[in-house]
Amino acid sequence: MEEKMEKKILSERVKNLENLLESKENYDMIIYSGEELNIQEIHVHSIILCCHSNYFRTAFSNNLVKKENEKYFLKIPNVTLENLNKIIRFLYCGQIDLTTENGTDIIKLLISVKELELQTLSDYIQEYLNNNQKEFVQNNLIELFELCNNNDDESFEILQKSCLKIICKNPNLLFEKEFFLTLSSKILLIILNQKNILLDEIEIWNNLIKWAYAQNPNIDSDLSKWTQQDIKMMKNTLHDLIPLIRFQDIGSEEFYDKIYPYENILPDDYKNKIMQYYLLSKETNEDFFLPSRLTTSTIINDEHFSIFSNWIEKKNDSYYTAINNPYEFELIYRASKYGNAPSIFHEKCDNKSNMIVVAKLVDSNKIVGGYNPLSWENCEKFQSTKDSFIFSFTDMNDLQSGKVGYSKFKNHSIYSEPGYGPAFGGGCDLICLNDGKWMSLSYTYPDINIPKNFNVEDYEVFHVVKEY
Repeated sequence: MEEKMEKKILSERVKNLENLLESKENYDMIIYSGEELNIQEIHVHSIILCCHSNYFRTAFSNNLVKKENEKYFLKIPNVTLENLNKIIRFLYCGQIDLTTENGTDIIKLLISVKELELQTLSDYIQEYLNNNQKEFVQNNLIELFELCNNNDDESFEILQKSCLKIICKNPNLLFEKEFFLTLSSKILLIILNQKNILLDEIEIWNNLIKWAYAQNPNIDSDLSKWTQQDIKMMKNTLHDLIPLIRFQDIGSEEFYDKIYPYENILPDDYKNKIMQYYLLSKETNEDFFLPSRLTTSTIINDEHFSIFSNWIEKKNDSYYTAINNPYEFELIYRASKYGNAPSIFHEKCDNKSNMIVVAKLVDSNKIVGGYNPLSWENCEKFQSTKDSFIFSFTDMNDLQSGKVGYSKFKNHSIYSEPGYGPAFGGGCDLICLNDGKWMSLSYTYPDINIPKNFNVEDYEVFHVVKEY
């Protein structure tokens, strides 16, 4: 009852402020919007604008506001009348309707909001774009990314992260387009610095060289015709970008064919280190390079990860998608790579919270797994939580076949045992045994059609991190 009354009071206050704006009663300020030939007036109340906007407070303190006949006057030529009206209405009522706007108009509004230094509204608009204008964002990816990075501040950080995420997960949207060759080195540096670009490292190198030629169109693609001046120009172009290549993830043959011919443009401090790495032991100078980019799963794809994110937050399966998924899934263990022994699992995975396990059954498209929001430890121990779950997909290629089961009793949700791999539940609801075989007996979690005894082709463990 009390909450209902609070909402009613708030609604009335918003309505009163909206009426005040529309009636212009007792207004004391006139804002001029637009250029000289199309200047229009907006009548407002200075106290309301100054209460909610640092831009207007600063305008008063810096004497940008003029006073005449008991009225204040301010020119805002860079914001259209339409957008200024929307922003002022937001300052009065705390509301803005974007549902009838197209993506281009929303971006123009976003730029106007930045002009007026309204970061809270800017964040809201960026979130709206990410959630409701996904196709527009993807179709205008690079233009939006450049807009975000042409500002020295972090006003468009939410949109920037969204664009980066799309680029990293779908790098061909960038590298296969003609506009890639027109990117500034500043933008390219930000992109290549990302640890989760889903593209082979040698392909990143090949695209970097292609971009460098585009910046120096007079340099011949035939290396034998390069002059010393050509070498110097290409070296300067790539000086800050080559260190972002993870050379340890490029094979010797690819190095010889694709990189060695360009040895003269490698930064001087890098050249010897790279040569030592390839000619001597592979461990030599490996720590000199940036860490390898995050490896993607060999079992599932981004759509599965989106479903896991929804399950983690107990939302419906379509709430997060591959584009707006706020979680990163960092692969920290793969049985086929590191070995299937429980000791190795514990070495890689112990004492880390928010872990998700994905296992593919032998000779089947069925996958199973579970989420542990706590941690596993190298001792015998039960832990309690209501946020853990186990899952199964009858067919990993059919997302609709996915089932999830959350802990029913809270107690005994997670089980740690040095002789076992990942284990869920007090009745061996899902457990990797010491001989590499798996077992599932429903007790702490609901029965979601996981076989009682089975072998897996491979299993992976991911550390789940929420980015925003």
